[in-house]
Amino acid sequence: MHIYIHKSFGREILRKMIHLMFALALAIPLTPFYRQIFLDIGFPYDATVFTYALLTFISAFINSLQIRVPSIYAASLKMLRDFRKKVIEYISENIKVENISDILRDIDGAFDKHEEKFTEFITSVEREYERKYGYIGMTFGIVSITLAYTLFGSLPTLYGILALAVVDPITAIVTLLTVERFRKISKHTIPSIIAAFTAYTITCFLIDNNITTAISISLIAVLVELFSPEDNLTLPIIVAVFSHIFHL
Repeated sequence: MHIYIHKSFGREILRKMIHLMFALALAIPLTPFYRQIFLDIGFPYDATVFTYALLTFISAFINSLQIRVPSIYAASLKMLRDFRKKVIEYISENIKVENISDILRDIDGAFDKHEEKFTEFITSVEREYERKYGYIGMTFGIVSITLAYTLFGSLPTLYGILALAVVDPITAIVTLLTVERFRKISKHTIPSIIAAFTAYTITCFLIDNNITTAISISLIAVLVELFSPEDNLTLPIIVAVFSHIFHL
């Protein structure tokens, strides 16, 4: 049992590290530096809207491929591997260099090892529903953030992104660590709720130094995390809505 929990914890840590990096990367289009780059080249549209719209299309397209062709990853990997081996075979037969076959064999073996490790990595972080239906969490998150920015602008969207980056990982990891000792409220344990609420309250307070607003937004974020069927979709937009209201 403890070995299983240890493995689950390791996988969850890895998943949430990827989740955190992905969420924080989505804040980059909100920065003045990013927007200024587009202004300097005379880009005629809102750079942030354009970026989020493009990411929405790309993520939805990838998701559609995963749904329509569930084995696309394995098929793509096999195609690349077969192509590489044909190139290596052609070079070995047509280029007369001393020990070229041995060198190419070593290179091919190194590629095989890295492919195996990458496949193991993907398998370790994928959830069962992602194997069946694609990376819908990524798509939902981008859609929600795009809506938040389109409707409410930069500041509420930033609150939504930070909720995704802070509340989601903390509740998941702390719940996994404490689930045997504490009862759950909906999806998460009480210690995980307290930890996420505290961390996100501090995060919100650092943005505008208003403790009342910080506590209010953090409470909303934790409630959404607890009761939403898909937090990647609901957390950014709902937090953005209330952030907009609290800052009117």
